[in-house]
Amino acid sequence: MTRAAIYARVSRPDESSAEGGEPILENQLRDLRELAARRGYEVTKEYVEIASGNDSERAGLSALLHDAALARRPFDVVLFRSLSRVTRKGTLGALEILRVLEGAGVSWRFLETPVLDSAEDTSPLARNVLLAVIAELDRDYRERISRSTKASYQRRKQLSVATGQPLKWGRPRKKIESVAEAGA
Repeated sequence: MTRAAIYARVSRPDESSAEGGEPILENQLRDLRELAARRGYEVTKEYVEIASGNDSERAGLSALLHDAALARRPFDVVLFRSLSRVTRKGTLGALEILRVLEGAGVSWRFLETPVLDSAEDTSPLARNVLLAVIAELDRDYRERISRSTKASYQRRKQLSVATGQPLKWGRPRKKIESVAEAGA
């Protein structure tokens, strides 16, 4: 039986799906466990973390790559939901991680984009071209989110609206009350 590792990542602990509010991390784990069962894999290890896809020093990813390089590694294949869960650092970041797995003799599968799977019949050239396009789209998406977040923060700062932690019910912040009174 093929031994599989699961890697799941979210950027923030409060990320939820739009459909029903179920935590995205739990969705990833459930979907990847189902993929493993459909493929007849035995899940031997799960790597789960809350960290930015732009962060190169992620404990879960580092542990996965370390375990992959072991002489008696605990898995033969790694299951990911999508390339964006691995990294949002663009083509070079994605290739660097996947080459480490490949060099260790570990294959990978992507739930959402099986054409990128190392075990698929897709030619290496086609897979690498598609991987480059998807990785760059993921990197661009991360950059757009960052710009939007910074712009929103600056706008709220200009309006003197409190920033940081979300409001607690029954305890509105004074700055927000003053903005509401001013008609902003």
